[in-house]
Amino acid sequence: MTKLLRYGRMLYNWKVKRATVLPYLPEDVSVELTNLCNFACDYCPQSDPKHFEIVKKTTLSPEHARVLLSRIRAGGVRTNVIHWTLDGEPFVNKKIAEICGIAHEFGFDNIIFSTNGALASPDRLSQFPNIEGCRYTLCIDFCDDKEYFERYRGSKDSWEKVRDNVAAVASDARLAHIRVKVTDISSYKIHDHDELRRRFANLRAMFDPARVDVTSRVFHNATGHVKELTKTATKRYNLCPYPWMSFVVASNGDVVACCRDLQHKTVVGNLFEEEMLAIWNGEKYQQLRRSLVEQRPEGACKNCDMPWDRSKFTVSHFMRTGLRRLQVLH
Repeated sequence: MTKLLRYGRMLYNWKVKRATVLPYLPEDVSVELTNLCNFACDYCPQSDPKHFEIVKKTTLSPEHARVLLSRIRAGGVRTNVIHWTLDGEPFVNKKIAEICGIAHEFGFDNIIFSTNGALASPDRLSQFPNIEGCRYTLCIDFCDDKEYFERYRGSKDSWEKVRDNVAAVASDARLAHIRVKVTDISSYKIHDHDELRRRFANLRAMFDPARVDVTSRVFHNATGHVKELTKTATKRYNLCPYPWMSFVVASNGDVVACCRDLQHKTVVGNLFEEEMLAIWNGEKYQQLRRSLVEQRPEGACKNCDMPWDRSKFTVSHFMRTGLRRLQVLH
């Protein structure tokens, strides 16, 4: 069965059948390398001084990465795509290159990072296994405005570090297997369309378009962290697809509701303690799906405004998600 057919099956069980027990395995797999971060972004729970009173500081070791990946494969997951993301900055983990090598051993040869880019230097990236057929993508939130960036996202002088790293990676012939996707964060505080277009054009002009894909984003009150971001675009409730397609594992083994559940508000199992299949169709995951189908979201989903934003449920948005995040053609 091809990827497209597998996604068609997922679409039917989510959108049409609204099943709580699923006859397939997740296609979107994320594993957290660490929940430590060198940034404290305004729109991220890391900016909360009490964040690590809610979740303990953890970093994934190569040995533990091997355990998690082996259990994911033993459960029957077939995708070649893995996202190293949840909380934290993946490049804070000093064993990141070794762990990427382990991922490749398990057939994950399309490796995607959500990173702030400040530590993703060409020297660090040159340590990654460069094996035929293996590709890496760095997803970096950035903008053209140093003052804006360092106020809402980075630390002092971090803007130059990110800019220089992206430019260096894009021009380094040794790193042709690594692509960069830069996402403009200007829309976090700026809402004037003309100004956003100007900033987006400036950001695109900063980098080589052959190696750097520049996109924009819409911010959400994901898991209720930033209430000012709550969208009121529609009164129509849309069923969130994540519990029907995603499997997100924290560095302590917790499997959480989605890639924005940084504070583990909804834990449906622990992959160090349970088999993957027991989690994927376990009672806690079923209850998560059931609560969303019945429009009574709980835990991490309770205050998330994404189901009320019609722009996230258009055909064009699903196509972009499929091509960029899910890599359905790779």
